[in-house]
Amino acid sequence: MKAYLSPDVHFAWIGDDIVTLDVRNDAYLCLVGAGSVVRDGTDGRLTILEPDAFARLQDAGLAQERPDETPRPTAPRPQACVSPFEAPDGDGLRFVLSGLRSSSRYHGRPLPALVEEIRRLKQSGLTLSNPLSDAASRAEIARCVSAFRSGLPWIPRQAVCLHRSFMLLHFLAERGMAADWVFGVRTWPFAAHCWVQVGPLIVGDDLHKVVRYTPILVV
Repeated sequence: MKAYLSPDVHFAWIGDDIVTLDVRNDAYLCLVGAGSVVRDGTDGRLTILEPDAFARLQDAGLAQERPDETPRPTAPRPQACVSPFEAPDGDGLRFVLSGLRSSSRYHGRPLPALVEEIRRLKQSGLTLSNPLSDAASRAEIARCVSAFRSGLPWIPRQAVCLHRSFMLLHFLAERGMAADWVFGVRTWPFAAHCWVQVGPLIVGDDLHKVVRYTPILVV
């Protein structure tokens, strides 16, 4: 039967398992072996091979009979990352001032509010370029990454990837650049991570780390 993901719910298929992210409740769940009966579609569509499986997903608030109209963007597979050493003249103070401003909007706020803020930020006329083919764009991103790396130690309470990527998204936006906020998961053992990506380019993170995660949400 055909079904649809519930609003603010996202799935990632990893082997025979499905990892779910309920943004509204900031909760992950691993459905072990569910990949054999729940197949992936596009834009939140599901193909469910067993009626009982749909009933269980519906009871858990993960699936519904009608489509959710909220867009579900995707990001290209990462191909490279920007090194801060591509632009060693990055001004860390620029990032510190920006990071302190965005930190004031991060601490104490739930995940749904943070996600909604970044969605609105991307709708404010920012430019999403392809830094793999645009040398000027890549150079500007490299300067931002250099400033980010230099200034990050001066930002208090920023040990988690959610906070760091939130600040970096705002920092790029202040320079007119849009970026994707990508959330990824892995299993056995379970882990979650989020990072910033412009096209297929990883910004402010390491490619070898990011590729170990399967994207579950792109903002």
